[in-house]
Amino acid sequence: MITEARHSSYLFLAAAATLTMLHPAAAQEKLKIGVIGQLSGPFADAGLQTKQGIETYLALHGNRVGGREIELLYRDVGGPKPAMAKQLAEELIVKDKVSMLAGFYLSPEASAAASVVTETRTPAVLMNATSAPVVGESPFFVRPSNSIWQLEPPAAEWAIKQGKKKAYIAVADYAPGWDVQEAFKTSFTARGGQIVGEDRIPLRTVDFAPFAERIAQAKPDVLMMFVGTGAPAVGFLKALVAQGVVGRDITVIGQSEMDDPDLPKFDDSIVGVYSTITYALGLPYEENRKFKDGVKAKFGSAVPNFVMAESYDSMDVLFHMIESQQGKPFDGASAVASALGYSWNGARGPLTIEPDTRDVTLNVYIRRVAKVDGHLENVVVDTYKAVKDPWAQIQKQKK
Repeated sequence: MITEARHSSYLFLAAAATLTMLHPAAAQEKLKIGVIGQLSGPFADAGLQTKQGIETYLALHGNRVGGREIELLYRDVGGPKPAMAKQLAEELIVKDKVSMLAGFYLSPEASAAASVVTETRTPAVLMNATSAPVVGESPFFVRPSNSIWQLEPPAAEWAIKQGKKKAYIAVADYAPGWDVQEAFKTSFTARGGQIVGEDRIPLRTVDFAPFAERIAQAKPDVLMMFVGTGAPAVGFLKALVAQGVVGRDITVIGQSEMDDPDLPKFDDSIVGVYSTITYALGLPYEENRKFKDGVKAKFGSAVPNFVMAESYDSMDVLFHMIESQQGKPFDGASAVASALGYSWNGARGPLTIEPDTRDVTLNVYIRRVAKVDGHLENVVVDTYKAVKDPWAQIQKQKK
């Protein structure tokens, strides 16, 4: 007897098999891309920024490539709901007949959709989804954003260069936070540094005072933190200021906590706090100038940030894959193969999709919060060029 769940699975696989044989064929046929994103719920700001990056790219480059008109179908996950992401992927591929998927802000969304993407041979471009292992979960995943592991070796090396020897690590208690913890610890100790304390902070924390007090008592000379943007970042940094951690001889390094659109939420007490990230407003690249001008023209007062930049840059990879299929029926495997080794200049600088990992090699920037013309601004103080994903290299060495 076939259960309802197994019956639904069989129906999906049958539809997927049919879809694989009948995937959009005509060379001039409209090509649909399904974008699975966070358009409501706790990550709605990031979802909006992803959409703004995509729409900015289309405004500058048009919606035709490789002889095909492009149509985007946005679908909302509405929070940390991996099962919903998988369902949306199935519906987009089987019912809406998209040829490609994109988006995936949270790594569990991509992980949940991996089997669907693989079974239907549908290319999926990860516009964020920074957990290190996720890109390896389907041969049809391509990640132009970055692995979170890419950010930590530059941060550790830079801290050691500043004479910092004792580090405290405080991260949000979920997979990306664990990645930051392991990556920074591995990189910092390999360079002769010492870890004097570690904390995993529960995601629903609103009182950060006990954590800040422990950090102050440990007397590190560098703090690596990762608590996410918005209220957690503001609350944690206020607690660190109250304990004197910010403002004395401790170098505080974060990631997206001091994101450019969020800087108005802080006061001048965070001047001097650093971040390690893949984008900065002041990057001197022509494509960044076009990107910023495009955001301003289409969205007015919206402040460009790394989420917008990575989705903007990801669109270039999608367009490149579509262009590779010009004049022939769309084939997912061939489209993915065309992205391997692809290099281009994006808003974030020079970028390359590595053939062996389908992950991106890119620049990582050390930024410092400064007061510029009466307002807070992230200023680049160092650049680490052509950074590969170290996690992928570590896995190779283990084999």
